[in-house]
Amino acid sequence: MAKSKPIPRKLLLSRLEVWSSKNNLEQDPYISSVTQAITNSTALEFWSSLDPEENLPYAAPKSGQTQIRWAKYLAIIRNVSVFLPVGITWKAISEATTAFAEFTASQSAAPVNFLEFWQNGYGFLDAKWRIGTVAELDFWIIIGIVALTLLSTLLLNYGRNIQAKEQTVLNRERQVIALELKSYFAAPRKVSNKDIDANLSRALRNLTSATEAISIAALNLQNATRVEPELKEIQAEVSTFYNRLGAILKAKK
Repeated sequence: MAKSKPIPRKLLLSRLEVWSSKNNLEQDPYISSVTQAITNSTALEFWSSLDPEENLPYAAPKSGQTQIRWAKYLAIIRNVSVFLPVGITWKAISEATTAFAEFTASQSAAPVNFLEFWQNGYGFLDAKWRIGTVAELDFWIIIGIVALTLLSTLLLNYGRNIQAKEQTVLNRERQVIALELKSYFAAPRKVSNKDIDANLSRALRNLTSATEAISIAALNLQNATRVEPELKEIQAEVSTFYNRLGAILKAKK
């Protein structure tokens, strides 16, 4: 079974550029840093230790925004319109009570019921403030509020469904980019002699430091307590090993 080859560097860089530009993610720290690392072939060991699936940013869907925005506008209008019937009714009551007071003051006949006056007006109350007119207006306002509620809910759900579908596609594209990054970083690479020398020198320095620390600890233990012959032999071996490492390190330099 043939092994799958990792994605070429130029192709991976092109895919990263197109994907990040398409989703306005060029300024994301992970995208910009990993792109620079792949371009210059630097610190690849560090970036290979990071999981792209955890560090790649998520693209935000663009479709469905119009429907959701209109749904919010309609919801605001609906919330304000809820108070219209109450306001209109109280305004009508105010006009009716004022006209009723004028009517009773000018009439010497038997007093008329307020509701009857509110309905008929008797020439003192404008027709638009009569109880029948106000009640019908409140009715149609309430019908409009119900319609706005239904329309707002439908637009909101429709916009969210569109966003969810696009988000699924965006997540799939993100998954592809993450797998391509994993494939690129997992591919074996040639190690130059310079890198080998640097790593070997670093390892020798670390080992020399550790050996020196052991030698010092053994010497302090020897001075603090009665030392058995076996401890003296261990100290001698550690000192010899330390001297050999120092010589190797000097020769390597």
